[in-house]
Amino acid sequence: MSITIQPKPDNEYRTQDQWISFFNEKKQKMISAPDVYNLVQESSTEAIESLRTDFRDMWLVTSTRIIYSKDNLKATIIHDADSIATKPKEYKNILIPEMSGDFREDKQTEAYLQALFGTKDNIKKILAALKEISGKDTIRLWTPSQHSRSEQQIRSVCLNFDDLGRFSVYGVSWFDDYDGCSHGVSSSGPSPKARSEFKSEKFSEEEIYNDCKTDPSKAIAKMMYNDRYQKKR
Repeated sequence: MSITIQPKPDNEYRTQDQWISFFNEKKQKMISAPDVYNLVQESSTEAIESLRTDFRDMWLVTSTRIIYSKDNLKATIIHDADSIATKPKEYKNILIPEMSGDFREDKQTEAYLQALFGTKDNIKKILAALKEISGKDTIRLWTPSQHSRSEQQIRSVCLNFDDLGRFSVYGVSWFDDYDGCSHGVSSSGPSPKARSEFKSEKFSEEEIYNDCKTDPSKAIAKMMYNDRYQKKR
């Protein structure tokens, strides 16, 4: 599914909790970490440039939330947390290492980032995508210590450039404390990649049903394609 990042609704800074309420009042989806990541696949250079301004000026607050365990390194990652405009998606029992600005190219970090950005890409592809999104060569990952997790489990995911211009992915921000800017998101039909897989005839109900179980966004795109196909006939 192709998405459109809407302009900032205003110049106010809000916490994740406040932004979720703001977009729910508008019945609009709030930008998530996977939405940011997918801009690379869609080659949305204009949207990427716009977000870089957000990274530079302040935090970009996403709708992605991490609920850490009190006594171990596992956590639940939720995209579109508490949204009424779209169904939240959860990744449970994700082992999230303690990280203080480092980027380790290992299996644990790979699994964490795959859940964080809703992708099956390997660690090298994820690193390349983050560099393309940010325009920076240095990517820093931040997660709380186990002691900090025991005191505050619910955190929001924020993105920004630090004082030295490096791109930071924060999984440490308190969802009702750290504030920044954000964006609404709207769907705009199948992505270029999805359209390239489409054919000149309608998709079967069975094919769409199977996609619903494995890739709901592709199923929606195919239903939209079928609808347009029917209207053209």
